Amino acid sequence: FVGMSTAGVRQEMPPEGGYRKFNYARTFPKMVWRPGAVVAVLFGASAYGAYTAIEKKKMLVTDKFEDVDITNALEPFLTAERDRYWLRLLKKNRELEEKIMADVPGWKVGTWYGEPVYLTLGEKWWDPTDVEVFAHSERDQITREHTWRHHSEYAAPKFYDSWIPKSIGKYFW
Repeated sequence: FVGMSTAGVRQEMPPEGGYRKFNYARTFPKMVWRPGAVVAVLFGASAYGAYTAIEKKKMLVTDKFEDVDITNALEPFLTAERDRYWLRLLKKNRELEEKIMADVPGWKVGTWYGEPVYLTLGEKWWDPTDVEVFAHSERDQITREHTWRHHSEYAAPKFYDSWIPKSIGKYFW
């Protein structure tokens, strides 16, 4: 617009002393965690974790030592109770055999028509097999008795025992 008049128009100029400096450099956001604080927190957490792990290990070793000590002290009693149970079962079987075969003439308990069933080695005891002992028992009793073992490892209640309902917990142990 060449023909237009520019009279009365004043051009805008910078303020006195000029504009403030323009920041064109790369800027980073303000850090919430300083690197020194992060390292200190991680070191402290690691030191605390190591300390508690060592203390827990000492406690577990002590508990294991006590459990082994108790097991060693109870082993003769557990063995004696197991042997007493076995002898009671054998006696019960002989009584059942005597009752069942009472009407068979000439039947002697512990023999097959007078022929000894069990191998005898003089004064030595010879155990009958599990199948012979549990012949007059319930079908699943041989499985329960045969698979039962005395475990020497730590078998006290575990932390997760309270999570298992009692109705199904009896089938586990």
